[in-house]
Amino acid sequence: MTNYTILSFDEISSTSDLLKEHFSSFSHFTIIKSKYQSQGRGQFDRIWESNKDENLLFSILLKDLEVSHLAYLKQWIIYGLQKVLKSYGVSSRFREPNDIYVNDQKICGILFETRTQHEMFTYVVIGIGLNVNQSDFEGLNATSIKNQIEKEVNQDQLFESLLNILLETYKLPS
Repeated sequence: MTNYTILSFDEISSTSDLLKEHFSSFSHFTIIKSKYQSQGRGQFDRIWESNKDENLLFSILLKDLEVSHLAYLKQWIIYGLQKVLKSYGVSSRFREPNDIYVNDQKICGILFETRTQHEMFTYVVIGIGLNVNQSDFEGLNATSIKNQIEKEVNQDQLFESLLNILLETYKLPS
């Protein structure tokens, strides 16, 4: 099984930024998780808004990978997220470039950020924002697991399930 480290915060500016800024101090497969991000963001520096304590907000640091593995990593993350959603009875679909939708509403955003050196990624930081218990998305075309199944979800259990899926399926192509 893959070794990993999880660091949890009540509030942080950005889980991905912390990993990128200090990647050399963290080991491969370090996860930074927070109950709230004051400067969460998505693709093209769009703001990722999330109510405190209502959603899963985390980033995964992977180090020293071949550039050719990026497509695999994207499929691995999508598979894990869709599998955990399905375990809660939520059918979803991936929509390019980096979102998971339920019907026509966004339930999850994924952000890949990399640093390359020659044909290797010095790091890959995968940021994930999964809407779990937030009910109201003022002016946004979004939904949550709670909205879909009409009941609160234990976020710790959800995160543990997702982490187990990701750990079980993480195997780089040879």
